Amino acid sequence: MRHCCEFKADDIYYLEETNLFTTRKLSIGFCPICKKPVAELIEIRFDGVVERFRASGFEANELMLKLRDQISYSMRQCNYLRCKSKPYGWKYGVNKSVKLNGKEKIWQYAYDFYGNKEIIKTI
Repeated sequence: MRHCCEFKADDIYYLEETNLFTTRKLSIGFCPICKKPVAELIEIRFDGVVERFRASGFEANELMLKLRDQISYSMRQCNYLRCKSKPYGWKYGVNKSVKLNGKEKIWQYAYDFYGNKEIIKTI
């Protein structure tokens, strides 16, 4: 995104298709220099023409409120769901020793860096 400088969007919302546009996405964020909300709507028509609309300040808030009913999903939501299931990405192992009925058992877990864990085996 671009306003006073070039910066990454805080979240990207993918919108439903309409009669004129196939791919629609709304990027929102805050400019790190002037701290204003910035929104950018990118729409691709059926004939391949790309239309961009940029808004900042109150116009960005109004654009977000106008399009909130058309949101299908957001990038943040997808990343959150991917990380909250089973261990994802880099994993490390943890062995825990537990005493049950006078016997000692070892439980081996696979952990990821998002806080998810899964038991692998019991010895």
